[in-house]
Amino acid sequence: MKQAILVAVLLLLASTLASANNLVVPNAQATTTGNVTIGLTTSSPSFEYQEDYGSGQFFSVGSPLLITQIAFRAAPGTGAIDVDTTSFNIYLSTSPYFPNTINGHTLITSDYAANKGADNTKVLSGSGTFFSSPGCSTPGPCAFDMVFNLTTPFLFDPTKGTLLLDAQFTGWNDIGKAGSLDGEAFSSPLGGSVAQVGSDDTVQLRGPIVEFGFTPVPEPSTLSLLGISLVGILGFTSRLRAHCRPAK
Repeated sequence: MKQAILVAVLLLLASTLASANNLVVPNAQATTTGNVTIGLTTSSPSFEYQEDYGSGQFFSVGSPLLITQIAFRAAPGTGAIDVDTTSFNIYLSTSPYFPNTINGHTLITSDYAANKGADNTKVLSGSGTFFSSPGCSTPGPCAFDMVFNLTTPFLFDPTKGTLLLDAQFTGWNDIGKAGSLDGEAFSSPLGGSVAQVGSDDTVQLRGPIVEFGFTPVPEPSTLSLLGISLVGILGFTSRLRAHCRPAK
């Protein structure tokens, strides 16, 4: 409830916040093609998928961030991508698990429910076209042209844990296209910045490269001042409307 209230306040103050920014995870692949391709054919049309992003990937922001958009890109030279679904639901949460075992971290598990944080939030749902991209030729990288604008932005503080994306699908159909997502894989859990629980319910030290659209969250003191200003503006507007109301 507290997070929902804070997100609502941030959205009301959006015009006074810093402009939206983009962050690629893993950071090292911002302008470099990944080392693996992520195929989009599954053995079952209904499945759950999770990807965990290391908290250190977000430290460059320097503050909590309000995530408003998620985007994926095609692996260069693999062809066009076209995926339809009967339904999809995307959730974000702050997970207690990690995509690596650095400093004694506990790697995410194959237990989908256990990986989710207490703040698990549905950020987008829908049906029909899910992924669609013409792809690009090598050497790439391709553009992040498969974009999801979240209907419910998610407030993420990387000092509290890792960011977990949980997606649930029914009626997944890749329509026979050969294209794949651009991804990054790691040979050891000691060096990973992303990990996934795939449609086969196993933990894999890899995942699609993602671009997050976000707005940095102001410091508490700044947010308080903005909130006071907003209250003052709303109060003045209310009084002005009452003053200008026609007499009966």
